[in-house]
Amino acid sequence: RREPERRRGRTQTAAYMTRSLGVVLSMLVVGFGMNGAEYNGSFEAGLSFNAICGLLALPAAAMAPVSWLMIDEPACTAHFDARAYLRLTWELLCSKAMFYVVCFQFLSAGVLSISTPATGEVKQHWAGVKNLPAQLFGVAGYGLFIAGLSLVRSRLLGVDWRLILFVSQASLQLIDMPFAFCTIFDVVRNQYFYLGETFLIEIPDGANFIVSTYVIVEMAENGNEGLVYGLLTTTYNLGAPLGRAVGNQLYALFSPPLDDAQNYIDDTPAFRNTVAASYALSYGFAFLSLVSLLLLPSQKAEAQRRKKHWPRHPRYAAATIAMVGLALSYALLVNFLSMFEATACLRFAGGQGCESDAAADP
Repeated sequence: RREPERRRGRTQTAAYMTRSLGVVLSMLVVGFGMNGAEYNGSFEAGLSFNAICGLLALPAAAMAPVSWLMIDEPACTAHFDARAYLRLTWELLCSKAMFYVVCFQFLSAGVLSISTPATGEVKQHWAGVKNLPAQLFGVAGYGLFIAGLSLVRSRLLGVDWRLILFVSQASLQLIDMPFAFCTIFDVVRNQYFYLGETFLIEIPDGANFIVSTYVIVEMAENGNEGLVYGLLTTTYNLGAPLGRAVGNQLYALFSPPLDDAQNYIDDTPAFRNTVAASYALSYGFAFLSLVSLLLLPSQKAEAQRRKKHWPRHPRYAAATIAMVGLALSYALLVNFLSMFEATACLRFAGGQGCESDAAADP
């Protein structure tokens, strides 16, 4: 936030580029360490799930003493006033400018996440993707993801955020379509062809990711930086499970069922059409999510203008709390019901209906 406006975002982008390098390292560990037969791999043996968890836990656990002992900063002597902080939080939520950004974060992630559950089965049964090639393509793709971050950092800091997000999000869907439909209709069923899509989408995906985080910096003020970051990232992360919960219920209406592996093994023409229709609906929701861009400020100056001139009213705070609370409750309920065998069959949880299962029993 201390950077001049014309170059603000360069430090933030550099931080995410470093984070992406860590993701690449973890993908290599999973790709080579979990490439045994139990993980659809090609090695005779590999690390167990517990071994991978332990390996990844080591650097995470090391950060506690590193943060405690190696970060030097002056001690805070000011008295923490919980009542004043709650008042600051309420004032933040009463802002119309903040409400618009909260709605953008929530709706863009939620609508985009209403995607077909057929993706995993298509990848495994029709494309025949193995673990190691998937991870290696992912590593190469993350290299392009970092290139996308770098492109925004060096060339696009002053370009309209809504334009960048529109072009990148639309590009992601248009690139994905030929790979998906060629696999579904058996035009080309090859794991390297299918994985080419994951490779190509990373540059627009990188641009899409980093631009969506810039607004967080602009909405923060002195004293509420952590609060703004926590609110907006939590709202964004809440949209995804809500979208998946809605998707579970929506795609459960497709017949034959999209989550039955036997349907992919039988591979009938009618079922191919069903899967293609589910993909088409997913693309429709992806393009529908672009409507949420109307809520986003166009650039840094527009975000600051909104904060300064747009009104404040308690109804914006009430709407934010209600939206987040209801979405969290709904997503938790649907996702928890889908985790247990006794309730996963419920149509509300995305199943085919428990009454039909009971009728089938002798």
